[in-house]
Amino acid sequence: MSIGQRLYPNPENEVTLVRHCSDSRFVYDLGLEQRNFWRKQSAQKITYITQARELVQARKSFSWLAEGPEGSAA
Repeated sequence: MSIGQRLYPNPENEVTLVRHCSDSRFVYDLGLEQRNFWRKQSAQKITYITQARELVQARKSFSWLAEGPEGSAA
């Protein structure tokens, strides 16, 4: 059993929603690229904690990333 939801944002909210999805996708793709690179290089082990700490640092460095919603990063 599943529940389907449908959003009907107004034009102002739609811009914010599209930006949020775009930023989230960028962060996801970047994390996936890190894991694939580190797996091939076998230089060091990557974990959720190491990536979460890097995300916290990135939010301090990039204002556009800091504007996004707060996650459960360490």
